[in-house]
Amino acid sequence: MAQNNLARNLTAEPKPYVSSPEHKQIKKVSISKALKLSSFEKLLIVCGSAVLTVLMLVVVSSKIALSNSQHELQHLDNRIVNVRNNNTNLKQQIGELQSSSRLDKIAHKSGMSLSNANIRNVTK
Repeated sequence: MAQNNLARNLTAEPKPYVSSPEHKQIKKVSISKALKLSSFEKLLIVCGSAVLTVLMLVVVSSKIALSNSQHELQHLDNRIVNVRNNNTNLKQQIGELQSSSRLDKIAHKSGMSLSNANIRNVTK
């Protein structure tokens, strides 16, 4: 019995902690496949789509109208420039035809002479 007081070498292996599955309530989330639309929602979707389609058509037609108007404006501007150039050319021709040297040449060809005593300057 003398050995009873001796320390014992106990090496107990630790047991791995194994938790027993507890019975927890698992909430199952059900995902509905499709939500049902009410008739008002369907009507709202149809009307919204129709309004959106009409607005898209209005935007496209207004862009086309704007493009046509710009084309016509450019065409009119070109015509105005041509008319102004033509007017300038005609005014220059009038100035050349009314020049005194040209009138003197025509008078000499016709046998006329210019007498300074018979010339009167008239102003408006």
